[in-house]
Amino acid sequence: MIAKLFLAFTIIPLIELLLLIPLGQQIGVIPTIAIVVLTGAVGAWLGKRQGLAAWKAIKDDLASGQLPGDSLLDGLLILIACTLLITPGVLTDFAGMLFLIPATRAPVRNLARKRFVKMLEKPSFTVVDMSYPGTKNTIEDDVIDITP
Repeated sequence: MIAKLFLAFTIIPLIELLLLIPLGQQIGVIPTIAIVVLTGAVGAWLGKRQGLAAWKAIKDDLASGQLPGDSLLDGLLILIACTLLITPGVLTDFAGMLFLIPATRAPVRNLARKRFVKMLEKPSFTVVDMSYPGTKNTIEDDVIDITP
């Protein structure tokens, strides 16, 4: 988990800088900033449209008595896409746009579904006791029953 956070908060921004600096030198600072702002704005607009469509699909699935599995995964991927598009950079914008396009989102959704199924088949979890030494973690025997 620490390695993934390290990757997300250090390596990816460094790669973004390595892409943005040469792009800025090649086409200029103003066009580079315009590209980053424009992809963020287009991404926000597409994210809103796709997010509302996913919300409608979730509501339709629930109204018809079905579990909204694919619709929920679509909503999650759209949320991730919008987060990537808000982050300044070329690589994150490209990945975010891929998650917003339904045709390219479908394979990622299928991969996520397989991973979730695998996680449910082989659950692994860690229990962390957050109590302080000397605190009492017992349930009191006194029960107060309030019935109308």
